[in-house]
Amino acid sequence: MSTSTWIDRAKTLGPALRQESAEMTRRWVGFDFSERNDPRRAQALVPLLLMVLVAALAIAALRIDLIRTRYAIAAAMASETNLIEERRALIAQKRHLRDPMVLAVEARERGFRPAVHVFSLPDPSVDGIPRPSIAAAGPTAGDRP
Repeated sequence: MSTSTWIDRAKTLGPALRQESAEMTRRWVGFDFSERNDPRRAQALVPLLLMVLVAALAIAALRIDLIRTRYAIAAAMASETNLIEERRALIAQKRHLRDPMVLAVEARERGFRPAVHVFSLPDPSVDGIPRPSIAAAGPTAGDRP
């Protein structure tokens, strides 16, 4: 369809379209929209909107709390991992220090020598009942100078 034919057609249909448009406009003239804008209906929506707002805020608060909890868990897991690694290092160090060869070298470096005289003391208990020793009892009142 060429432009000229479209323009000619619009000119011939123009009055009919204008008349139809006027009829549609007349249908709405005098129509009462006040029933749709009833203030009681708007007041009934206010509590509903407040409930929706409170629910949205509660969901947002729960989400924030969940995110904080996730970060706290991640920090605790990182701390636990560090403590486990530190424990493993301390266990390895303890095993190294308890090695008899390492202990012998450390003793020689610090001047320890094998014992020349070893005394074997008898068991201080008689029939399984331990006797109090004088050294364990401490000084008595008569021992004072």
